[in-house]
Amino acid sequence: MKNIFTLLVIFTGLLGCAPSDEVADEKPAVVFQGKPDSRFVGTWNAEGSGSIYEFKEDGTYNLKGKVKMQGGTYDNNSSGSWAVDQEKLLIKDQHGNVTPYAIDFKDPVLTLSLTGSLKNKTVLKRQ
Repeated sequence: MKNIFTLLVIFTGLLGCAPSDEVADEKPAVVFQGKPDSRFVGTWNAEGSGSIYEFKEDGTYNLKGKVKMQGGTYDNNSSGSWAVDQEKLLIKDQHGNVTPYAIDFKDPVLTLSLTGSLKNKTVLKRQ
C-alpha cells in the first residue's frame, strides 16, 4: 500500500510539472487602432452621472466627473486617446489600457456599450 501511495505521489508530481502545449484561455489584448471620427468630436454629458466627456479632433479625450462609492464621492478625471475602428469606439487611458465600446449613434445621443461580462451602457448627449 505504501508503494502505491508513493507511486501516486510521484505520478501526480510528474503530471503537474510536465510541459503543456495548451495555452491559458486568455482573451487577446485589444489593439488601439483606427482614427478619430468627426461625428463624435465635441463635448458630451453622461446621462445620470454628471460626467463630461470631451472628444477632441486630434484624437485625445478628457473625462471629468464624480464617482459615488462607499465612503463618499470621488473625482473621476482622466485623459488619453480615442479612435473609431469599424463599429467600435476605442478609449486608451493614460496607463495604456484600451477599452472597446460598441457604438449606437442617433445624433445628439451617443450610447457606448461595454460587451463581455460588464455589459455596461453609457448614454452621452451632445452639449
